[in-house]
Amino acid sequence: LPHLGDKGRIRYHPRFVPSGAIRLVTFHTRELHMTSFQADNGVQRVAIGALTEWMSRVFLSCGLDERSAVCAAQVLVRTSARGVDTHGVARLPVYVDKLRTGELKARPEVRFEDRCGVLHVHADCGLGQVVACDAVDQAVARAASSAFVPVVMHDIGHMAAIGMFALRAAEAGMLAYVVQSTPPMMALPGFRGAAIGNNPLAFASPVSGGPPLVFDIAMSFVARGNVLAAARDGRPIPDDWALDAEGRVTTDPHAALMGAMLPLAGHKGMGLAMMVQCLAGSLSGAEPPPVTGATPGSAPSRVGAFMFLANPELVAGRDAYDRHLHQWLETYKSSAGEQGRYPGEGADRTERQRQVSGVPIAPALLKQLEAVGEAAGAPFSQVPRS
Repeated sequence: LPHLGDKGRIRYHPRFVPSGAIRLVTFHTRELHMTSFQADNGVQRVAIGALTEWMSRVFLSCGLDERSAVCAAQVLVRTSARGVDTHGVARLPVYVDKLRTGELKARPEVRFEDRCGVLHVHADCGLGQVVACDAVDQAVARAASSAFVPVVMHDIGHMAAIGMFALRAAEAGMLAYVVQSTPPMMALPGFRGAAIGNNPLAFASPVSGGPPLVFDIAMSFVARGNVLAAARDGRPIPDDWALDAEGRVTTDPHAALMGAMLPLAGHKGMGLAMMVQCLAGSLSGAEPPPVTGATPGSAPSRVGAFMFLANPELVAGRDAYDRHLHQWLETYKSSAGEQGRYPGEGADRTERQRQVSGVPIAPALLKQLEAVGEAAGAPFSQVPRS
């Protein structure tokens, strides 16, 4: 039977599916080797390695160099592997479209500049997954000898799940805070048009003896990617997600894409979005294109981002930091009971499961990936249907 995963979403795993409801299919082609699982709801599962290899080939067809193509593919596939399906593999079609039209540059002239103790990353409209990984690596290197490293990223492409970059820093032993500005896409009921971006925020910390703590949210009640997914799959959305173009609550995802997202916690979410706008938008001078509908707004280019790294070893001493972190995490988990876990543990568990079972691809997304593969000359082989 399906079981509930993070955020209450139903997730399928071979161990939980009744006998006869799932069939294991292994096949080989010259283009791709994958092991996929097809459940009775049409969802197919593709092995992580095979999916990463295929996506790398697609990015290569868009003009990226091999290192960048592999990096982008790894970030997006790992995002899906950790259960953030709306911001992983599902973003490939729109990134490919923007690379082919030149809105995102396949070979940007990225420049790193140290100025007044701040690392400035001039991304030149490069793919966000690649530039952000390089920015994290540069910041981590500096944090080895500097307790705090602030980073401002200019004109970077959409970064999707920004928690992936906080995670990257945490896996290197650093405490990380990452925010990204977006075009206006959020409003309160009664507003005529979007007032401010849903400006995501993420932070992560290394946890000795466990997976990193990773927290990643957009300031809207849900990420806009959930509305995009609902529109793609042809299903309504809850009435607390979004407004239509007239500022009215809507359950129609298509109307929502022409309107605005509702903030989390009302005015509190709007205030947090303003904080991110100051750090990621005003410090970088970002002027992303406007958001309307599904295609242009699903991955805005020329956004701004801000990142702050702290080296626990240089600030507090690694042992002292780890000891204090474990103390308050233990208090938190013991209070929550047997099912208690900190942010990041669930995603880590999902990633380990999907390393075995594969990344789930819904039917609507499968059709998009097939079209992308055909245009790229890298066919996405289908699982035979029952």
